[in-house]
Amino acid sequence: MEIISNGNYKAPDHRAVVNKSNQRLSIVTFCYPNSSVDIGPVEKLIMSGSPPVYRTLTNAKYFHNFYNRKLEVSFIDSLKI
Repeated sequence: MEIISNGNYKAPDHRAVVNKSNQRLSIVTFCYPNSSVDIGPVEKLIMSGSPPVYRTLTNAKYFHNFYNRKLEVSFIDSLKI
């Protein structure tokens, strides 16, 4: 969402809080577009006063970069222009 919104909606860091007295429930959802689909800021949000903050790349390249990155580097930050 952060990339598509050109940084207007920030992606929060994932955080889990454990508690001895309560169980934790995690629900995973997936949205996986075709590998040739471009992932990048929506063109309507790109204006002269608001240039793109993130690179546009295919979904295949997005996941390639995600799984081949250095773990000490924030993935979202690695996509900034």
